[in-house]
Amino acid sequence: MNSSKNAKTRRREDAEVIPETWNLGIETKDQISNTKDHLWLLGCFAVTAVAAFLRFWRLELKPLHHDEGVNGFFLTTLFRDGIYKYDPSNYHGPDLYYFALAAAKIFGLNTFSIRGSVAIFGVLTVVLAFFLKNYIGKIGSLTAALFIALSPGMVYISRYFIHEILFAFFSFTIVIGVLYFIEKRKAGVFAIATMTFLLLVCFLPTALNLANLVSKENATLFWVVRLALFALISFLVLLIVRMLLAWNEGTPIYLLLASASAILLFATKETAFITIGTMLMACVCVWLWRKIYKAVVSQPKENELEPVELTWATFRERLGTSSDLLLIIVAAASVFVYIGVLFFSSFFTYPEGIKKGFEAYAIWTKTGSKDHTQNGALAYVKWLLKIESPILILSSVGILIALLKARHRFALFAAFWAFGLFLAYTVIPYKTPWLAISFILPMCVIAGYGINELIASRNVLLKIAGGVLTIIAVGVLGYQTYDLNFQKYDDDSMPYVYAHTTRGFHNLINEIERYAEKSGKGKDASVEIVSPDYWPMPWYLHEYPKAVFHGNLIDTNTAEIIVASEKQKGELNKRYATQYKYAGTFPLRPGVELYLLVRRDLADAGGAQELYKIGAGEP
Repeated sequence: MNSSKNAKTRRREDAEVIPETWNLGIETKDQISNTKDHLWLLGCFAVTAVAAFLRFWRLELKPLHHDEGVNGFFLTTLFRDGIYKYDPSNYHGPDLYYFALAAAKIFGLNTFSIRGSVAIFGVLTVVLAFFLKNYIGKIGSLTAALFIALSPGMVYISRYFIHEILFAFFSFTIVIGVLYFIEKRKAGVFAIATMTFLLLVCFLPTALNLANLVSKENATLFWVVRLALFALISFLVLLIVRMLLAWNEGTPIYLLLASASAILLFATKETAFITIGTMLMACVCVWLWRKIYKAVVSQPKENELEPVELTWATFRERLGTSSDLLLIIVAAASVFVYIGVLFFSSFFTYPEGIKKGFEAYAIWTKTGSKDHTQNGALAYVKWLLKIESPILILSSVGILIALLKARHRFALFAAFWAFGLFLAYTVIPYKTPWLAISFILPMCVIAGYGINELIASRNVLLKIAGGVLTIIAVGVLGYQTYDLNFQKYDDDSMPYVYAHTTRGFHNLINEIERYAEKSGKGKDASVEIVSPDYWPMPWYLHEYPKAVFHGNLIDTNTAEIIVASEKQKGELNKRYATQYKYAGTFPLRPGVELYLLVRRDLADAGGAQELYKIGAGEP
């Protein structure tokens, strides 16, 4: 690349010319640049710390949602029996359970560990924004990361054991991977570490499963084989990483990581095709907009922000020619196929899962037009205005700036990415709050770009406006995040609180545990759940082997505890009055109340009541 082209791609931070200062005590250009870098790094650490605090502090505060309970049930089976069979009709893809399995193996099968396995991806999503420094500016990357860190929805869903944050993370890694590949950047520490981890995930579990088959009858042989296979796999991974680093200075690693992220996106949720399709359309829209701008307005000015021209020609050049082109295409395709087969086949233990991975889309086309359609066409606009208004407003500013300048291709891409996903999910009848996470992410990115352009402007008023808008946005988002995540986390009037389990449910679990201990049996006590509505109770009682979820009334007189629905109270006295007393009513979620019945010998004197006294039938 010649010197004139370098001048075109020089970043704004380096555009200022500082004269030589010899030894007059005046900071040189390099010193100022180093100071700015140190301040930027300090800002990165501060934003990451805020993100981690908001995602991990009091992580068990809100009770699990219905969907979390179902996911917890699948994870429990995988944890205890080593079995997970992908079912396209059951709540999305398989990767969530395997990431959570690793956390559960380390920290135990508990609420903190499973939610923590998602929260860490929430923090990493914030960290990824820092890698956009050369595309939306230092200030832009910091503010984008800060908006992601403080977004009420991003925080709320990061504290959920569901798929959405993984989906956002893998969407982001696709973008970063492709950008760095086009930039022809040498593989850095994060890329090498991620590739190493990915290779271990690909090979190690299968090898350990093989050890189980070969030597499960002999404990000593079992561990010898495991250690030997671990050493062998580690050596092979090291060799592969060294080979990749020697290949064009490791640049292809970024494209391979993007390919891996793409298939992991599909292994997270079936809506991956919407995100991938929108990204591809955004690339086309960037090209079209610049063509229109050139024809109607003028030739876009020099791109002083991005380090490389983000064009198809540049991407094609990076792919290489002949053997290099074939090799990188085969490598990327192999990564995509292998990881897809690995996860959908449950690490080669359930081959039918591969076929079912394709069946998911037929199911989604039906549910996408029938389920959760009651929120209306403008649901996302209403929700964003209520609780994400700073991001909505600033992303609109960023989109406007990107369109008017038309010279920053990545900013244009982020603008079309954000608007495209927002439009797609607005058109689709199926609407739930957590789907908004997909477009809130690029909204935060383009909002960060907008702030960067305002503050970097030579116009003092625009600089001040950028600073003031950032301060206001941070203040509003900070308050909204605290209010939603730590105060009104079960308030059904809040946008992200969607048929959520109410906080009083924890009291029911506490009472079950208390009566189980009072019986002298502890977790071996019998708990009969006859209510048709009970999720996420199976998660909270997963350590009770005699907890049975019937979902309908049964005849029993020996169980220590019965959990029934308020809707069943007309028949409770007839079935259970002889042996049981009423110990309290507890909310499950809005509109669903549960009755706790305990055996008479366990009932608290003066506290428990006869069933007929609560209208549960005639005495």
